[in-house]
Amino acid sequence: MNSLASLAAILSLGTAAAQDIEVRQLGSLDPLEVGVATNGLGENLWAGSTVQTALNALEGLPASSAEYRSPARANLVALALLSGGTPPQGGRGNNSLASLRADRLLAASGAEAVYSLLERTPGLDRAPDLARLHAEAAFALAANEAACRTTNGLVIGRDQPYWLRARAFCHALAGEAAAAELSADLARVEEADANFDGLLYAITIGRWTVDEASADTGLDWALAAVSPTEGRPVVDLSDAPGWLVDVAEASSALPDLTAEPALALEGLSMQEGAARAQTLEQLIYQDYDRLVAAQALGLAFIEADRNNDFMRAARRYGRQVATLPVTFETMDHAGRFALAALSVGDIATATRWREALENGPPARTPVYDPTKPDDLIGAIPQPDQAEWNPPSPAYMVALDLAFRIAQNQVRRSSTDALVQARLESGASGLGDVAGLAGLGISVPPDFRLALFNAEPETVSPMLAAMDAAAMAGARAETALLAAQILDDGPSGASPMEMMRITGALDRVGLRDIALSVVLERIIVELA
Repeated sequence: MNSLASLAAILSLGTAAAQDIEVRQLGSLDPLEVGVATNGLGENLWAGSTVQTALNALEGLPASSAEYRSPARANLVALALLSGGTPPQGGRGNNSLASLRADRLLAASGAEAVYSLLERTPGLDRAPDLARLHAEAAFALAANEAACRTTNGLVIGRDQPYWLRARAFCHALAGEAAAAELSADLARVEEADANFDGLLYAITIGRWTVDEASADTGLDWALAAVSPTEGRPVVDLSDAPGWLVDVAEASSALPDLTAEPALALEGLSMQEGAARAQTLEQLIYQDYDRLVAAQALGLAFIEADRNNDFMRAARRYGRQVATLPVTFETMDHAGRFALAALSVGDIATATRWREALENGPPARTPVYDPTKPDDLIGAIPQPDQAEWNPPSPAYMVALDLAFRIAQNQVRRSSTDALVQARLESGASGLGDVAGLAGLGISVPPDFRLALFNAEPETVSPMLAAMDAAAMAGARAETALLAAQILDDGPSGASPMEMMRITGALDRVGLRDIALSVVLERIIVELA
């Protein structure tokens, strides 16, 4: 099983799973003891940590208002935070720790993960921060009954403006317009929100009174979702956090193209912003002309790479690569297509594009012309195809090394030559080899000389803290500190950071995810 596929097997959750919860007495169950990972870090994930070291590991991670550009980094955080187990020393009953966990999970893994986790978590009625995260995730996912259950059951902090507005929406859902307006009036006294008022009125009076609406919370999105369709303005998500944008995109059907794919592709040059992004995505997913889809996907990958966001685009569209034709017209993007397929664990598709990179596209074949049945040749000659020039040997070496990592075949003796060649490719190759060295993979002695002669670098104390956490067997703390160090993703890590991160992760039993960190680094470098 390749490292990315094995990581996918670790995390098994979803909204449906949260609906099959066994009803039982939870007693004094602590929020940190609740988990939804089928193969997480184990019951003792916080062993060796104190409440202070756990808070330190969580506080430095992206908050729910932020986004992850690196899937490997996000997966590392999600693996730790979806796991349930004994709280760290002094952490039982610490609501700040539980709230930080859920908030950081929202950024790393999205609304479904947080909803699934908090549906199982006791004591939300007396933990307003946790309750709000549950309500926000539930509202965003259209699980309004669960969100209203939490909203109406809250004991502490229920008179805050957010909860007054949440109750107003719940009243409106129940057809209690007068009660909804009263709750909204009380919230307005504390804090004005004209956007919420416009969304609520559209529901209570059954028609729109405003020409624009926005959603930067799950509550706003839930109101917009059940509002009258007639006259509904386009909901502006420009100020929404990434997790809410992801929910909105997943729950909104992509409109059909209004032009032939080839014409729509040509028209991209005259579009910009959200309209252009939507057309590009329509072209990628349409089934009418997969050659045009390949050209659109290639353009999307070029732009993502330019914005240092290739991995997210690759994970989003990687499954589409299997349906694209290998032709002379699509070969400009063959390398990125192979990398995108690797990023989602589709080794067969990645291999097909890798072979095309080495050997060139299939030769053009003559096309039979049925209007000329008496033609002795019986075919129309096709234009000459230029001779194929494969990428540089250094590129192919790095790509083949990525294949070995994706298939967890790095211990094969035939990999040694790839590692040696990658080491000789310069600074980026040194970081890749350092990541493998941290996992105990055989590397040539020249690696030590390269490290010795490398440019001096400033060493973060965080590295030492991560190393110490790994030596203490503090699994969750090690994973989260590693994720903090990878703030620029694996491609931005220095050779020393790569070697120590993979070594620390391996020490606490996270070898597969350490391999995915190295794999992502190579994919981004080659893109």
